[in-house]
Amino acid sequence: MDEDEPKAIPITHLRDSLGYFYQHVAETDRPLVIQRYRDQSVVMVPLWEWRWLKQLEAKVRAGEPIITEDDLAAISRDVS
Repeated sequence: MDEDEPKAIPITHLRDSLGYFYQHVAETDRPLVIQRYRDQSVVMVPLWEWRWLKQLEAKVRAGEPIITEDDLAAISRDVS
């Protein structure tokens, strides 16, 4: 498994070990896929990441650019 890929766990494991998995996500900033039978439809992510994703979603739904001109200027400064 690729290190950047989220780890999948069965939901029965999650119920038994929620505190451990909560700590894992909080300390590593790596998402955790929660698996129920073969379905992997829920992901546990750090709160900051969820908020950031919701901001991106709002921009996409509003038709706004995700990367602004200021962002592009900052990126080009960093590359130079």
